[in-house]
Amino acid sequence: MVQHTALSIPAIVAIIATFTSSAFAQDAGEAVYTNVCSTCHEADNTPVPDRSTLRALTPRAILATLEEGRMREHGSALTSEQRRAVAEWLTGRSLADTVIAAAGFCGAPAGGSFSFDRIVWSGWGGDAAGTGMQPTERAGLTAEDVPGLELQWAFGIGEGTQMRSKPAVIGDLVVFGSQFGKVHALDRSSGCIRWMFEAETAVRGAIVLGEVAPGRVAAFFVDFNTTAYAVDVVDGTLLWKVRAGKHARHSSVGSPMVHDGRVIIPLSSMEIFVAGNPSYECCTSSGAVVALDAMTGTELWFHRVIDESAQEVGRRENGTRIMAPSGAIVWSSPTIDERRGLVYIGTGENYTRPTTTTSDAIVALDLVRGDRKWVFQATAEDAFTMACVQRQRSNCPDPMGPDHDFGMAPILIPLPDGGEILVAGQKSGMVWGLDPDDDGAVVWSTRVGKGGMLGGVHWGMATDGRLVYVANADNPMAASGPGELSPGVFALDPATGEVVWETATPDVCAERRNCRRANSAAPSVIPGVVFAGGLDGHMRAYSTEDGTIIWDFDTATDFETVNGVPGRGGSIDGPAPVIAGGMVYVLSGYDIFSEMPGNVLLAFAPRR
Repeated sequence: MVQHTALSIPAIVAIIATFTSSAFAQDAGEAVYTNVCSTCHEADNTPVPDRSTLRALTPRAILATLEEGRMREHGSALTSEQRRAVAEWLTGRSLADTVIAAAGFCGAPAGGSFSFDRIVWSGWGGDAAGTGMQPTERAGLTAEDVPGLELQWAFGIGEGTQMRSKPAVIGDLVVFGSQFGKVHALDRSSGCIRWMFEAETAVRGAIVLGEVAPGRVAAFFVDFNTTAYAVDVVDGTLLWKVRAGKHARHSSVGSPMVHDGRVIIPLSSMEIFVAGNPSYECCTSSGAVVALDAMTGTELWFHRVIDESAQEVGRRENGTRIMAPSGAIVWSSPTIDERRGLVYIGTGENYTRPTTTTSDAIVALDLVRGDRKWVFQATAEDAFTMACVQRQRSNCPDPMGPDHDFGMAPILIPLPDGGEILVAGQKSGMVWGLDPDDDGAVVWSTRVGKGGMLGGVHWGMATDGRLVYVANADNPMAASGPGELSPGVFALDPATGEVVWETATPDVCAERRNCRRANSAAPSVIPGVVFAGGLDGHMRAYSTEDGTIIWDFDTATDFETVNGVPGRGGSIDGPAPVIAGGMVYVLSGYDIFSEMPGNVLLAFAPRR
């Protein structure tokens, strides 16, 4: 392992003294980082966050660490201007971006108070079983209303390029996170800001609601650095926060679930990206799931997907060690099986070889203790890192696996005969029906697409109990399986896996840069209608009877926002829209895989 020595305070002061005024005039933040910070933060195989991790932080979070946190001793050797400069340079954002003007905040609500009396939507799938189904009573609109949906308001995230934190709706509020760490609570009818909370890093997963005391509801969320938060939904007051991850590279991309006093959090790992550095000794992290007490944040159990700790299993040509087993990260939200007392998760590929039997799998855990009960592995021997798609491929496993994660949350569906089936879609393009009463034995399997690194079934599915609705990406950037590309929405019989209908994604990308003809985002369903967004920027509504498109709105355009931020829609990826209280809330913008950036939350309601 490469050793490094932290610079002493006198040494830092001496280095700062050598900076020329012209260097600071040119780029003060870069000068501070290069001469003071990079010695530790760019050293190989250390627990210190690397530059890519620091880039995900907010400038205010970095400044707070330098002034009040773990780096305050080092920060004390810098001037206030230098601390601010390095925070802004590392994140590419101005501290001014984190200050919201009074315009855009709510005035006195009609009737004198806001309502917090009823949870209308919470979490990734809206319920413990992860169905993505919204009943008519909570949806507040019917299939007949959908063709008349019109935009009511747009809310913009300043300098935003990706929208992926699925909102929760309670009473008069819609609550969602952002890539810069802000969590916003908006009036759901007008879009004005009721309160804001600033997390330390990006909030990518869904907002989940649950009680922390009788009559007191909290919004739970997890930031990218795995810090979990509980804030009072009435005013955004912090109730508790705690870091859920244990590995230095643990991250949180999936959504938490709140059930029976537990906050259940999936953990992934940045090692899949850090492995692109050929001198990085890959890899030692494992995917995990942690359960916290909802009232206090105290850890109740921690499940490591890979049982064994990583050991050296070889050397690369450049001399760096190969560490294994590793990977099997958990990208998606947990699904709760109340009847059997289980938590279901989907896992991703291993990072190194030898591989494990818990990668590319559906895993059942005991809800109370976190013990593993059974594993269904769909694809064995899958090992992959992002080094495999870069010029420096030292940390690409040999042979390279297909990267066929389960990126979506499994769905538990009741059957007409009184039984249940667990349905999960895979990036391979396969959809699996598993028997939860027979340790996940395969009941049926159906191929809906070619599959590949970006899906197949990427983010999710939904069900109304009659059919299961599958969004198939078949992203042409990374399709690799057999057959023809078939991006679109499929309806399957959950008892047999038979395809009842399919509707191809319309091709509207001819003159649109970075446009992809793919349904990568998860769908949502209300009685009679499935909503599914595309990487082409369109949000479409499909009849559940035959897949006919009954409403189509192109979000990849400019919007005037209620908070005065320049607004622009883009690709729709990640979470499904939220249908609640007569409104449809759509996140538009996604630029992670050379797609169309955007920064808006759009709210639709029927024409009255």
